[in-house]
Amino acid sequence: MKNSQLRMRINFCVILLIFASCVEEPCLDIPELERRLTDIKEWEVKDTIGNQTIIDSNGIPQTLIMSSLDSFYHENIVEDDCGNIFGSYYFSIQYNTSFSPLHLMVDIQGSGISEDGYNLRLTVTNTNGVSVKSSTYDFVTETSRDDNAVITTVEGFQSAGILYSDVLKFTFKDSMLPNEIKTVYYAKGQGIVKFSEQNGNEFVISNA
Repeated sequence: MKNSQLRMRINFCVILLIFASCVEEPCLDIPELERRLTDIKEWEVKDTIGNQTIIDSNGIPQTLIMSSLDSFYHENIVEDDCGNIFGSYYFSIQYNTSFSPLHLMVDIQGSGISEDGYNLRLTVTNTNGVSVKSSTYDFVTETSRDDNAVITTVEGFQSAGILYSDVLKFTFKDSMLPNEIKTVYYAKGQGIVKFSEQNGNEFVISNA
């Protein structure tokens, strides 16, 4: 009797395994993925943009130094059961301020893998206090992927007489000290155009 029950259980498990192996994943929506990839590439900083002058609320200028810029595309990252394949796009840019202790990094990613998706991650480091804060905006859900900041999109954003069509505004929740970065504005195709400290001091790109 025990052998009969054991055989029944084994057969049942085999049936479950066969059924599970036959379940197909949904086919990749290639046109939609390509559309999103095209859209997200527009958020990378244009090659024509280099180091820029930023001026704070006290009229003190310094240089926003573009220390690193890189982008690449990997093919054949994900493949579905329909024979479709799709790659993964990555863009990264880093900034340093010429005398303020700030390092800012932006990473943009586009992928057909759902865990990666389409997002922009901002990281701000105060090199004096060794404090690091970051947050990620998800272009698919149009929300933040974490609770570290409130991220909103601003259309027709104007700063220092310059009009930007699309801007992501990062407002960090954990800014406590007066000189900690509270908000950062990242413009499509232009990069970081403005940021401000907890004490209200603002740094803006000069158009002079």
